[in-house]
Amino acid sequence: MTSVCELIDENVVAIISGSDSTLTAIQVNLVNQFHVPLVAAVATNPFLKSPSKENFELALSPSDVYQSQAIFDLLKEYNWYQFSILASADDYGINSIVNLQYLASQDDNFSIRDIQHFDVRKDLSDSENSSFFEKELQLIKDSIVKVIVLNCDGKFAKIIFREAERKGLMDESFVWITTDAITSKPETMAYDDLSYPSFYQGLLGTLPHYGKGSTQYNDLADGYIMTGGRSSDLRMSSVKVSMGLEIVHFSLKELDEGEWDNSPSVSCKTPSYWVGGDELFSKLDENFQNGTYDNSGVVIPTYDILNFQEKGFEKVGKWEKSRGLVNLGKDETISRWVDRKDVLFSGNKYSPPSGIGNTLTGYHLRIGIVTDPPIAYFDEKCGNNSSPDCWYGWNPDIFQKLQEDLNFTYEYVQPADNKFGGLNKETKEWNGMIRDILDRKTDLTITISISTERSKYIDYTASIYEDQAAFVLHTKASKSSSNLFFFLEPFDLLVWISIIGLILVIALLTTFFSKFSPFGKYGRTIHAMQSCACAKCVLRREIKVAKKCRFVDTKEYSCLVEKVEEDDGVNELSYYNSTWLIGTGFVLQGTDKFPTAPSGRFLLFMWWLFIMILTSMYTANLTAHLTLDRSTATITKLDDLLNQGDYKWGLLNDRFIQNMMSDHDDETYNKIVSSGVGLESLDEGIARVKKGGFVFIDESSVLTYNFKGDCQAALTKTGKFNNQWALGTQVNSPYSAVINSMFLQYRERGWFTTKFDEWYNSADENAPTCSSSVGSDTKFGIPILAGLFLILGAGAVIAFVTVIFEILYVSRLDSIKMRKSIWQCLWGRIVFKYREVIEEWFGRSHKRVEDGLRIHANLFQTISNK
Repeated sequence: MTSVCELIDENVVAIISGSDSTLTAIQVNLVNQFHVPLVAAVATNPFLKSPSKENFELALSPSDVYQSQAIFDLLKEYNWYQFSILASADDYGINSIVNLQYLASQDDNFSIRDIQHFDVRKDLSDSENSSFFEKELQLIKDSIVKVIVLNCDGKFAKIIFREAERKGLMDESFVWITTDAITSKPETMAYDDLSYPSFYQGLLGTLPHYGKGSTQYNDLADGYIMTGGRSSDLRMSSVKVSMGLEIVHFSLKELDEGEWDNSPSVSCKTPSYWVGGDELFSKLDENFQNGTYDNSGVVIPTYDILNFQEKGFEKVGKWEKSRGLVNLGKDETISRWVDRKDVLFSGNKYSPPSGIGNTLTGYHLRIGIVTDPPIAYFDEKCGNNSSPDCWYGWNPDIFQKLQEDLNFTYEYVQPADNKFGGLNKETKEWNGMIRDILDRKTDLTITISISTERSKYIDYTASIYEDQAAFVLHTKASKSSSNLFFFLEPFDLLVWISIIGLILVIALLTTFFSKFSPFGKYGRTIHAMQSCACAKCVLRREIKVAKKCRFVDTKEYSCLVEKVEEDDGVNELSYYNSTWLIGTGFVLQGTDKFPTAPSGRFLLFMWWLFIMILTSMYTANLTAHLTLDRSTATITKLDDLLNQGDYKWGLLNDRFIQNMMSDHDDETYNKIVSSGVGLESLDEGIARVKKGGFVFIDESSVLTYNFKGDCQAALTKTGKFNNQWALGTQVNSPYSAVINSMFLQYRERGWFTTKFDEWYNSADENAPTCSSSVGSDTKFGIPILAGLFLILGAGAVIAFVTVIFEILYVSRLDSIKMRKSIWQCLWGRIVFKYREVIEEWFGRSHKRVEDGLRIHANLFQTISNK
């Protein structure tokens, strides 16, 4: 400040400063009062210019706002979405990364895991043996991220990198991105022998592009070389100061061509300002923005992207405000930086690291746990509830698997109340595992349900399971006996009516096929009586005509007893006998009379198949009706609890289901919670259900597991209050990313569900096997049995087709035997069958039959002639 005042007192028209942002901020506040332009060569603080005040500072270096954008684009290019920041606690360290924090906060993909600032007033005189940055580096290491943005002066960077290397933060999995305060003065990072350690290789950085190749750069480089220097040793600040001199010189030359107040008469001792300063500053800003002082065109904020390789920082690309990242590598056809093979990373590798930790080596985790089978069991014989060896179950298996894959150690922490965690609506205090997470007693919890309320206080890992609400109660089989006709319950009334109708229809078809088929006993016998030429058959035909009766009435008996006792084989499958055959088959009994024709036998086979399937379904459903409590039919959903008096109900206190129902917009669920019993433990709920008269509401998987093998338990899934399960974590937990990465692999391989099924199916082997742990007493109706009825109908159709083929077949045999055509023999069969049907089945007179046959014969002859 003293130097600036001295210059103002000497009435200078402009001040060119090579100071950093911190000193420049002080200088700007002073020159603004006197309207004396200040050309800031290297200051990059974006807050130097205040929009509410007159400002006379001309910044030649791009604002740190653009540096933040360049770093952000670099992070995005390599998909390094999680990173930490280590910065000096000064004006430069704090203000230059504000925009980087803002950009990350606006992109949901990004997460800044940790931000550490260190005191710049540290005494670095004994840096070889001291650990100045132990705390900051340890916290960054604990954040588990592998990408670190370092924003500080180069003199700190040397020590930070050395201590980071000791902590293992410089290996091939880490990425360090440095800012211009380091890249502009790389010599400050060198050791006493001017060498660079090998672990510097792979550092990335940004540096404002300062016009190499421009007139002022070439002139400065030529002059520097004439003094014995090397152009490569030119400092950025020197080039920027030279550029400031050129701008001031060019602007003054333009103003001197006209009239302006070129004699400032101001002093730090008296409050006044220079009128001509406004005009000079406008001309300086105009020339700088337009580049007219060097004919180089409009100034575009540009940063060089640097990579520390064998000999130091090498330029590998650039960033422009209008274009973003620009590849300047060996192969400029590669548009994506991530595909480049000329950018060196830590470990002397050219493939970029993932930026996400893939191990937890060296970390010790504290995991909250409660007893909740099958999620977690505690071995009562074990006296140490913090030891992983004392716990078993689905979740302990998950943590054991994580330990094997991520190489960490852990212990369990069980809350005193053994609760998952609920919020007291009055005190606004959490209990259970959630309380321990908030108090930082634990780093993770076992699987808990994800809820909006919990999400306000803790974070979660990726979801690993989905569940829903259910309720379970004990049933009493004795109540079923109150129904006198309980045996009719398996089928509804329409099915029973259909079964009776089918017995009558199938019996009729059995009789029909026996009579109509040429292979049926009745059909064969009647055909023989019609066509046989022996004296006995001729006599019976004459008697039949004379008496106008049927063949069965033409047989003579010496006494009535002989007629009664004789087994008449012709009518053994009459409709009366067929009804008995089909009806007794339904109850798995039978007679000694069976069809002999293939068509009849096939129909009987289909009927027996129908009976077998129907009987099995009847038996199974009847068992379910005898097993289930009839009152369960009235409790099919949660709402039914409020409309019955047989059962009390309850939920676990501070459980996800209870919280969801009590906060639900539907007052029905609020009332279920308020009218129910608040249970303190899972064991209490199980005991109340087994005692009887109690409904336990909880998560489906928990109830299913704990009541597996309990044949009196009827469990109903509600289809409501679906919830995701995940591990609970502290807010912004550093462990979430690496655990989620493993969880994604487990889920893709189906490991979670496979392991859960192992525990789900690992119930007591001595427990009884129930026909259904849930049960079903639904009556079977026609829609359920429709397929079975269709199969039987198809069998009847096939039987009809079969009898037609039977007639054609015997007609073919007749044609061979009688040396006639098959159609003549078929007609003969038809004539005999026609007579049989009319005379034997319907009892019409012989004369009317003959008249009918004569008409049909003439018709058949006409068709044959055609």
